[in-house]
Amino acid sequence: MTIKKNITPENRWQGRFGDAVEWIVLHYTGNPGDTAKGEAAYFASQYVGASAHFFVDTNEIWQSVELEDTAWHCGDAESRNGCHNTNSVGVEMCCTLRDGEYFIEDATVERVVELVRYLLTLYPGAKLCRHFDVTGKICPEPWVRAPVRWDVFCERVKEESMTREERKEFESLAARVGTLEQKARAGEEFDRIIKRTLDAVDARTAVRWRRAEDAPPWLRPTAEKLVSRGVLLGDGRGDLALTEGMARVLVVLDRAGGFDGTGR
Repeated sequence: MTIKKNITPENRWQGRFGDAVEWIVLHYTGNPGDTAKGEAAYFASQYVGASAHFFVDTNEIWQSVELEDTAWHCGDAESRNGCHNTNSVGVEMCCTLRDGEYFIEDATVERVVELVRYLLTLYPGAKLCRHFDVTGKICPEPWVRAPVRWDVFCERVKEESMTREERKEFESLAARVGTLEQKARAGEEFDRIIKRTLDAVDARTAVRWRRAEDAPPWLRPTAEKLVSRGVLLGDGRGDLALTEGMARVLVVLDRAGGFDGTGR
């Protein structure tokens, strides 16, 4: 991975005021057709009042602020998750516009995955979040509009540490997500996809949750929805026997809209 530099002389604070890096924040530029080089050059040329540590496009990664310094990318006032400029690294993704909608190209995402993995070697305890998770701003817009894309990105970042079976399950799920985004929610086909996906989950995985009310906050809304609609029955005697693998598949499909408008 090659990182080129064009450091902004003004749009930053020197140092981090004693804060350690706890977050890596993903943004999009909202400037269709831009390049990482062009963005870095712009922020280096004048005072803007904003900045990011990195800009990424389909071909290159450009650094605009040194990691030991503070970029102005997510604010230092109110934060929904404890992330601020001084305790985070900001990564801006270049974007395109198609049919009136913003997109982050796959090649850009792959470069960002590589960059984030590198940053996690420097800051092993850092957590990932979107600008949206910090302030509520619709950024990165494509990953707020379709949260499943954010979920898939996070899984891609972790993919190197996956076992062979976990990688196989993830690749199968990612392919299904892509297919489902292209189709406009086909109810019966969705049912078949859900069944095939669940059948593919490793049967040896230990049961984690037996009732919807026992599920953690990230899973409970999906579990309760499927139980109430008669989609998730378990053994028929109240034991859902949910494994973590099954739960992950169900939540991603639910966030993709897979259980909306099925009539169940």
